[in-house]
Amino acid sequence: MRLGFWPSVYGNWIISTRPETCDASFASTKRATLLAERLGFETLLIAEHFMNPVEPGLDQLDAWSTASALAAVTDKIEIITAVKPGFRAPGVIAKMASNIDHISHGRMAINLVSAWWLTEFEMLGVPILPHDERYARSEEFLTIIKGSWTQERYSFAGHYYQVKETRLSPKPVQQPHPPIYVGGESEPGRRLGAKMADIFLINDRPVGHIADIIGHVRGLAAEYGRQPRFGMSAFVICRDTEREARAEFERLVALRQDKLTGYDKDVVMIKTGSYEAQTLGTNGGTAAGLVGTPAQIAERMRAFEAVGVETFLLQFHPLVEELERFGQDVMPLLA
Repeated sequence: MRLGFWPSVYGNWIISTRPETCDASFASTKRATLLAERLGFETLLIAEHFMNPVEPGLDQLDAWSTASALAAVTDKIEIITAVKPGFRAPGVIAKMASNIDHISHGRMAINLVSAWWLTEFEMLGVPILPHDERYARSEEFLTIIKGSWTQERYSFAGHYYQVKETRLSPKPVQQPHPPIYVGGESEPGRRLGAKMADIFLINDRPVGHIADIIGHVRGLAAEYGRQPRFGMSAFVICRDTEREARAEFERLVALRQDKLTGYDKDVVMIKTGSYEAQTLGTNGGTAAGLVGTPAQIAERMRAFEAVGVETFLLQFHPLVEELERFGQDVMPLLA
């Protein structure tokens, strides 16, 4: 089992705009990351947005400059950085990721996100592709990145991207290349992950649903002769008693914004895990039931591990305080 967390680059993971809940500063992210590393967390995931999807006027940390800064001040934790095709050329991402891999001495990874919040594309004047076309573009995007990482000279001619005799030096520290994380709820998303992901990420769900998704993606991956590993996201609320955990859940729900706007309604993640429901967190949030006592949370995480989940990317609020609680109360039960 590998434990990871989401730095609160939006300001928080409860989808709240209240000032007392928001801290998207680098200082806060650095503090949380150093704490997580000290506690024994092995990885983190930095979400990529150019504008805050909860409220565009709120602060939003840039993913890639934050990843570079964290690489320089940490020693052991993996730094997964999300990237959306359309904002930057794949060769540029390949170069940036390779450089951060050197800064971190081999701890860089990327998370390919085909995008769900269309407002920032409109704001930046980036063409908006239909849902399935975004995954076709993503495949070309990843193909160029992997080719640039692994070949001395690399050329590619596709529908969305063309590169000619690219040379990337130095190559990444990690060989054959830094890990690639891909998630997807739709059939095109799952097939892309099956074909190209080292680790396929799944949004938070009950354990039976997670098992079904793992089985489906494994079947797709077998068509390509591949065996990806699996990770999942979840929001954690840990307290000494179930009643206290439920009370904290209700308190946080009362702080959250009612809805998000500007998202692509064709995205399956939105259809299956509505942000308007009584849940907390993003990417499934509390749907897996990691709300309860330390023993209950550890038991539920073991159940997910038993069906094939290796990596847990956890959300907390308030981040530093709840990271510390999880490290003290839950992690010893998972050892």
